[in-house]
Amino acid sequence: MPSCRQATTRIWASVTSRGVPRLAVAAGIVVLAVAAVTGSRPTADESTTRPDQVAVFMRAKLAHSQNVLEGLAIEDYDLIDKGAQELSLASEDASWQVLQTEDYARQSADFRRSCDSLRKAAKSHNLDGAALAWMEVTMKCVQCHKYVRDVRDEP
Repeated sequence: MPSCRQATTRIWASVTSRGVPRLAVAAGIVVLAVAAVTGSRPTADESTTRPDQVAVFMRAKLAHSQNVLEGLAIEDYDLIDKGAQELSLASEDASWQVLQTEDYARQSADFRRSCDSLRKAAKSHNLDGAALAWMEVTMKCVQCHKYVRDVRDEP
């Protein structure tokens, strides 16, 4: 019976054998996300980050997260590292800054440190360490999203 990794590799190979290399697919997703975010600029009377731009940005973060999870599932340390780096870089983007509070800034810094731990584990080919670091990154996401909802729901 083939291992899960072998089965996943065969599935991915069937996608890439159709003439669409893995890097091209990833690059296409990034290009589309960037184009969607930068496609329209807010007018002077609009806020600097429109809700639809935030949604596009959040979808791009989700794609980076999926890359990390895929990398963990197939033990692709480069994919884990790249996804973690993209998440960390995204946290420095202006679209990330949905609140201007000290607590939000602290949570963003904590998130970046968790991404750095994930990258370190990936670079040392430590799958268990990367999986644990990924859980920490995920918890930081959940905690911050809860915080943002709580702040926005305040009277």
